[in-house]
Amino acid sequence: MLNPDVISICREADDENQVRLELHVPIELAYFAGHFPDLPVLPGVVQVDWAVRYARAHFSLTGGFTALEHIKFQSLVLPDAKLELLLKWNEQKKQLEFSFSTSERKYSSGRIAFGGAL
Repeated sequence: MLNPDVISICREADDENQVRLELHVPIELAYFAGHFPDLPVLPGVVQVDWAVRYARAHFSLTGGFTALEHIKFQSLVLPDAKLELLLKWNEQKKQLEFSFSTSERKYSSGRIAFGGAL
């Protein structure tokens, strides 16, 4: 289940193996509390979690999480950010590629492998 207080989806597109979501990360998001007091930053683990949650909502992902590969956190996601989340599912390899970005910068990207039972 997707957390309803997390983000708003403005657009979905593409094909059965790829989706683009426009996200707004609200200032009052609970994940900012304590991370960090003087400079609120969206934790990387939350970005990975969102990639998996939205991928499960849009694709027929099978199996449980097995590995993170090529994970890069390139820029800080700050409160009130507007981001594009690009998800690409490779059914053959059971791998999900994700990236959070804007037209000006990349925030994070990586690949998540799935296998075995949930």
